[in-house]
Amino acid sequence: MASSLLPNLQKHLRNNPGQRQLVRSPQYDEQTGFGESIARLSSATLLESPMRAIAVGECDVSENQFRYFIDGIQRSWLLYYQDYAPVYYGYVAAAVRQRPKVLMSTWQYRVQEAIYLPYRYFDPTELANLAANFTVVDTAPRSMDELAEDDLDDKQPQLLREAARNAISDRREKLESDLAELWIKQEQPGWLVMDGSITISKAAAEHNRIIGLIKSHNTQYFRFPEQEVILNLKPGDRSSTFTPPGRHPVCSWYLRLRDNRNEDAYFGLVRVEAPLKARAQVDEISRWILTERRPLSLPDSRWDKMIYPIRDCEQFLRSQEPSRATFGWLG
Repeated sequence: MASSLLPNLQKHLRNNPGQRQLVRSPQYDEQTGFGESIARLSSATLLESPMRAIAVGECDVSENQFRYFIDGIQRSWLLYYQDYAPVYYGYVAAAVRQRPKVLMSTWQYRVQEAIYLPYRYFDPTELANLAANFTVVDTAPRSMDELAEDDLDDKQPQLLREAARNAISDRREKLESDLAELWIKQEQPGWLVMDGSITISKAAAEHNRIIGLIKSHNTQYFRFPEQEVILNLKPGDRSSTFTPPGRHPVCSWYLRLRDNRNEDAYFGLVRVEAPLKARAQVDEISRWILTERRPLSLPDSRWDKMIYPIRDCEQFLRSQEPSRATFGWLG
């Protein structure tokens, strides 16, 4: 999809010269290593005690009730600095793809693009000029209210860049939760699978036909020996259920999709989230997930944890994002 914002921004900057330092790299931050979560320890409450491996069995593909799949993407491009204040182009998109029978198609698609900059450190006249012509989002840090006044006055470009990426991530998350809530409102048949946590929306976390699949394991909810049980799960095994800390309480469990012999300890391991009211269906939901192991999500490097319909969502979203050639004027 061609960007409507970027060509107009290029014209704006040409017609309104100022003290700007353009950044040459036409590469979004997500590709250069930003946005990667740091591993951390947390805690969770076991719903099935003790922690153990449970074989969930198998089911026929025809029994799988998953019909809708949602995923989102974000792109964070640092365009230029204005008096050391970073100005970002943020692109966020989300889609719900449906699979009534076999073929995938788009049920809903949303996209937003905007300029992200810190109002506090920006020239008011230039800010008003940009806001009159473009969608502009303030990139105040998430914890702005908790920061001391001295910290707010300390303009650090790296901290402001992180705040911009957080703001873009928040917009992407909001887009996904809006689509999930639209799906709920329209009372679609079957089940919805979200890529990531369902706790981004209270309505999604409580709906009895929505689950989330989490591929990353940066947050460790258990220490040894409970963690050892999780790492030793065999293909088709799930862990005991638990409730992780978060915005909304959910039922969660680990599920091993593929054999990890001679592979990383987390190879083929996903964490599943479902509403608490779905606790009685944990084994059934796990069996549905196991039917999604084919076709493989190759050549994606995360194929061992990614079900194909989520890859289909991602491929669709990537096909719509702005071309990198759009950023050629930066160089």
